[in-house]
Amino acid sequence: MVGESPSGGPYYGGAPVGSGGEEGDDGAGLDGSASGSVRTGLTAPTDCAASNEASTYWPYARNGMQVLGTPADFPWSVGFHSLSSGHVIECGSDKAMRSDLDVTAGCLDAQAFQSMTRGQIHGTTDGYYRSFALPDDAADGEAVKWTDQGGEYDFYFTGWTGNVSNPGFKVFARYLTEYDLYVASWRQDGVVQIQKKECGVYTILKRIPNYPAPTPNQWHHIRFEAVGNDLRLYTDGQLAVETTDDTFAAGTSGIRIDDAEGAYLDNWHVFAP
Repeated sequence: MVGESPSGGPYYGGAPVGSGGEEGDDGAGLDGSASGSVRTGLTAPTDCAASNEASTYWPYARNGMQVLGTPADFPWSVGFHSLSSGHVIECGSDKAMRSDLDVTAGCLDAQAFQSMTRGQIHGTTDGYYRSFALPDDAADGEAVKWTDQGGEYDFYFTGWTGNVSNPGFKVFARYLTEYDLYVASWRQDGVVQIQKKECGVYTILKRIPNYPAPTPNQWHHIRFEAVGNDLRLYTDGQLAVETTDDTFAAGTSGIRIDDAEGAYLDNWHVFAP
């Protein structure tokens, strides 16, 4: 059920970087679910050689110190409503514009829409938009890796605008590098799924076809939670996909949007599930 928050925003009750390893479709990957006991992310990001190449995107400083915690201790959000319409928040071509946010593909602006200032995305010429939270510990200035986390945002789009294979709206969790992450997707073709990407290889942890696709010209909500080894994707307030995996224990959160040029965002934040 869609409602209006006190601020007027919707709510629901209940220049690519590096080698381009995240682009294209979601990848054929491997079917099945992982049940291994290896948990990466608490100390070193990964032992994968490709993940450690100089051209690979990391949201964290290489060889830097990070603090472990949850968004309850280290909250993060983008305050679109407080920005002036027309303000450029950040672009992939200049990631120094915001210290708390990395746009790695496309641009994020603030634009007036439906009586409020929202975020508006602009993809690359290939149709990709991608950005990540950069949380830190204000007490010592060190970067934070969230363990249990949930990432969510509202979105409004007018239609699919390009030729990306299997486009959709996506949320990252426990993101370590462009090759090591969890991602949940709500796609144009009616697929909802949760995948992991480990050393550049996608594995489909759970996929449900024939799910209602997001509809243009109305507000939607997407939320992805990682709590322990439980991974849950919600769409418009309803649990869509749930699975388990033990690969990644901590990292950051982010979003990816394909082929929805000019889509509006609101209420993007990371929370403690």
